[in-house]
Amino acid sequence: MHYCLKLKEERCGRPKVIIVDDENPMSEDKVKEVLKDKTKKEKKAPPPGPHSKKLIKVSDDSGTCKMEKVAEGEIDQDQLDPADVFIVDLEKSIYVWLGDNASPEEKKNGMAYAHTYVSKTDRPLRSISVVYQRRAHNCYAEMKA
Repeated sequence: MHYCLKLKEERCGRPKVIIVDDENPMSEDKVKEVLKDKTKKEKKAPPPGPHSKKLIKVSDDSGTCKMEKVAEGEIDQDQLDPADVFIVDLEKSIYVWLGDNASPEEKKNGMAYAHTYVSKTDRPLRSISVVYQRRAHNCYAEMKA
């Protein structure tokens, strides 16, 4: 009780003191209402929307690296060009596919472009994996599923 009086004095009488004991019990709803954080705003999750597989090409053919959507829905392994880097969005995970003949600039910027792409979606916490053309067996299996 002394602590409450001291606190009330330090804060110019603004705190409200409520004494709860056996003679004056407090309901569970009232306890939750008193103890909840009034400054914290509840964040609503984005509505789940229809998600489909996407294939995005990262290319520097024009002189600067840029992203271009190549396909949506069904993605086939034949759509991947060894001369470029692709971001393969497979709904649950994302792959940065590095073609064998891609330029060093494309390879260097692939992960950065994938991160930018994922951060703009409604599911920004998905994993991103970098796979090389000759070692992308898991990526190819997920594309077919």
